Amino acid sequence: MKNKFIAVVLLFTFSVFLGCEKEETTEKETLYVKFINSSASEYTIYSIQLRARGSAANHTTPTENWGANILQNGKTLAPGAHEFFTLEIPNLEWSEYRVGVIDNGNNLMLHEQVGFSSNYECPITHWGSDERTVEVTVKKDIFTGLINYSGYSDFAGIEN
Repeated sequence: MKNKFIAVVLLFTFSVFLGCEKEETTEKETLYVKFINSSASEYTIYSIQLRARGSAANHTTPTENWGANILQNGKTLAPGAHEFFTLEIPNLEWSEYRVGVIDNGNNLMLHEQVGFSSNYECPITHWGSDERTVEVTVKKDIFTGLINYSGYSDFAGIEN
């Protein structure tokens, strides 16, 4: 009887000890994004690359490298098309994106054009919601002849 009592006490103590251990989670914060190639765009997008920029409250110099294309398996976005992504962008931080388009059957990353200079740091911001709608318009610039961003939007929530 005494052995059973000791076994029960030890089992109870061991159970309490295991139950008190704090579990650490390594789950990353994510942002669910609807990315739209505007119907006003003149080009189909074949590549979207991201790089982290840090706190959404600050305009910081990038410290990360550009990531791989988030459009998987040869997916493209024609003007007016969209795709959904779950991106690892922590709350209150932002990333910028750059795109590649199909120009007369050739794949072209906009930033690789000779003389390319964009006035945009196209943002995807994890601010105000865990869902985001991002839209970009890509057109040929009538003054430079280069393909460039002619507009973008980035707002909380998913647009229908």
